[in-house]
Amino acid sequence: MTELEFHIHPTKSAFAIATLRGHITGGLQAVEFASNINRLIASNIKCVVLDLSGVTLMNSSGLGMLVGGMTTMRKAGGAMRFAAIPANVMHLLEITRLNTVFDIYESVDAALQNDPS
Repeated sequence: MTELEFHIHPTKSAFAIATLRGHITGGLQAVEFASNINRLIASNIKCVVLDLSGVTLMNSSGLGMLVGGMTTMRKAGGAMRFAAIPANVMHLLEITRLNTVFDIYESVDAALQNDPS
């Protein structure tokens, strides 16, 4: 079972960290993901950092879920940063060229630099 964890980072009010683990395959996950992104936007979060370090598999629906989240954040005047991407997921991003679209960081700490507000 895949976990989607959303929590507000305790030291930077403009940031939230979303931790995704396991298999990211869309479906009900996409509904939950979108709901959480909208909730964060309503809480005046300006940047969501996605910690992907625990993702073991991602398919095209999972990629679509991430693109949708990024688009929603941008339309709300915010940003989405992608951090700690495992090699197999990075390979998928490179094949689809989403690595040129996503704002990618080596670690969550690196993604939390430069407050977006």
